[in-house]
Amino acid sequence: MVDSMRLSRTSALIGAAVWLAWVVGIAASPFETSWPTALLLLAALVLVPLCLGVVLDTAQSLEAIRSERIAMPLQLPAALALVVSCSLPEGFWAAVLALPWLGFTGMVALTGWYRLWRRDPAPLPELSVDAGLMYLVVGGAWTLLSRFGARPLAFSPEIVFLTAIHFHYAGFVLPILTGLAARAVGGGMASLATIGVIAGVPLVAVGITATQLGFGLRLESLAATLTALAGLLTAGLQLRLSARSGAPLPARAHWALSAWALAVGMTLAALYGLRTYWHFPWLSIPWMQAVHGSVNALGFGLIGIVGWHLARRKNSRLRTPVSESLTQSERV
Repeated sequence: MVDSMRLSRTSALIGAAVWLAWVVGIAASPFETSWPTALLLLAALVLVPLCLGVVLDTAQSLEAIRSERIAMPLQLPAALALVVSCSLPEGFWAAVLALPWLGFTGMVALTGWYRLWRRDPAPLPELSVDAGLMYLVVGGAWTLLSRFGARPLAFSPEIVFLTAIHFHYAGFVLPILTGLAARAVGGGMASLATIGVIAGVPLVAVGITATQLGFGLRLESLAATLTALAGLLTAGLQLRLSARSGAPLPARAHWALSAWALAVGMTLAALYGLRTYWHFPWLSIPWMQAVHGSVNALGFGLIGIVGWHLARRKNSRLRTPVSESLTQSERV
């Protein structure tokens, strides 16, 4: 059987090298206009393979293992094509090079549907992971729209691209890390966090659409606040997880740092969502991209998922029995 963790780490290491070369090559920094593109490519090149590696390593059924194994080798070629796409001006060829990423995210979404179909949907942590897998294709679709230069519902180019980023992080990374933490910690906080995250991601999208259609900012503000509260609960789960003595110290340190980064990022998201009621002149879209985006991507997402890889490298008890109980015939 393919070693999912090793494959995901190898892909992520190659992706990280490519990402750093891209960032240095164009001198991208948080307050530059190229930074949102850097955050999208970080997700595609590094965070997506790392998250998929953990999901596959903790798969709840043999069928899910086989399904996810098909998509894993396609991630790096699709992400590299996206790098080239994002280096071109918007238009036909940029969209053509973004198509492989859409195809890959579609396969990941089908895996989420398959996992959900093959088991009882009641375990909320598993449902959160499934939701993250399924939401990713929305990010792939909006990435394609952005690279083509499409403007659905007359959204600005900036909003189209930020929507693509939103569904890679809030739509994919957040539900998966929430599900993993909820699975390990359990309890009422875990249930509230998973429900809030699963519902919050599409609610934010609906709220932004309602604002664009002229229905005001109230629904967007409510959705942003609920999602931020769910994210704060996830941060609490990670802090509880970091306090457990069963996991190795490096993993626990990563989870604690990730939790504090998420708390900062979600507080900023809530404040931005409530801009209808409290105006903060400094809380602009460029500032949110630079600070909120960077904290969530590098602080919460990257550090958090690296913590899970460190935990599995040092402590095999965190693995689920399914992937370790395959018969010899099933491994072939």
